[in-house]
Amino acid sequence: MYPQPVRPARGLAVVATIAIAFNLLVEAAAVFVSLDLYQKIGEFVASPLGVDVAEVMDSASLYDFTGLLQAGTLLLAGLFYWIWLFRVRANAEILAPHVRQRLGKPWLIFAWIVPIVSFWFPKQIVDDVWTASDPQHRKPGGLAMTWWVTWVLAVFGSNLVARFLIGAAELPDLRNAALVEMLFFPLTLLSGILAIVVLNRITSLQTLPRPVPQQYSY
Repeated sequence: MYPQPVRPARGLAVVATIAIAFNLLVEAAAVFVSLDLYQKIGEFVASPLGVDVAEVMDSASLYDFTGLLQAGTLLLAGLFYWIWLFRVRANAEILAPHVRQRLGKPWLIFAWIVPIVSFWFPKQIVDDVWTASDPQHRKPGGLAMTWWVTWVLAVFGSNLVARFLIGAAELPDLRNAALVEMLFFPLTLLSGILAIVVLNRITSLQTLPRPVPQQYSY
């Protein structure tokens, strides 16, 4: 039926789902750490003599540690997501070679890290893979768009946190970083959940039966 075999992507989807879910658990734990740091710094600023400085420093150290966990689990989730994306992209080209993939395969990685284009190239890639994976070639619609908007906003929040942390010599900067992290967590959580939904939806679409090409005899 197809010139090349379509390789199953369900196992990769499961691994990517677990990795993303693990990152979200770490992000959720980090919210409580951020809240503790935010409160302790606030108490210290309000009454420097009434708060043990060691407690503030311990909370700041735990905040730094959870930050490393967040970065590590995000990279791990991104790695498994990329492996899954390469698989479903290859399958999409086999299942629907007539559906145009607007970006070459190297962009499956570079689209996420190259400045400016990273705001829309990854969405184009996912849209094209989704369309080619659907037997009726329907576009993804609002689900993928909602995922992408929440992801971009969550990345903006992460960048804002980083700006507060880079060269932060004052406690108010650290407190602001903790506050921003708490405020943007709902977007991080929603974008992660939607990413899981989107990747599993594409995986399921690729397993659906599709019309057998007509054979013509002369």
